[in-house]
Amino acid sequence: MTGNIPIKILNAIQKAGTEIVETGIKGTEQVLSTVITGQELVGDIKPMNEGEMAKARAEEEKKQEKMSDLRSEMSGQGRNVEAEIEKIVEEKKRKEEEDQKEFLENIKRQREAEEAERQNMSEEPVNNKREAAKRQFAPGKKKKSQAPDPTSMSATSEFKGGKID
Repeated sequence: MTGNIPIKILNAIQKAGTEIVETGIKGTEQVLSTVITGQELVGDIKPMNEGEMAKARAEEEKKQEKMSDLRSEMSGQGRNVEAEIEKIVEEKKRKEEEDQKEFLENIKRQREAEEAERQNMSEEPVNNKREAAKRQFAPGKKKKSQAPDPTSMSATSEFKGGKID
């Protein structure tokens, strides 16, 4: 009985392997049936004769020559980076000068306006007596110009007004 078991296991593995292969073949057949062939894709294409083939090769060579000429011209020209940098620096410098000039003009206009205002103020007639009369009765403490009291003064500035600091 023990010799029978390995044979049964091998037979079961063989059956499983054949089933896997059969399902793989069926899947492959389905995939192949859905694949579009070149003939189906292109349709009515007839092969080129020797004259057409030579003409197509000549056109292709012309295209390749033009492309190589364009590449050589592009590599020869390149960008003039130094000139571009100089142009940008010059433009930046010009813009800064314009900004500075505009700033100075604004200051000049402002000073002229202030000067005109001062001129207008100085041209107005001022009545000194009237201004003094206005200040005469202004509320607030009036300052008196008196000599300092000798008692509030001290040579050592320890005593002021008879009080100790």
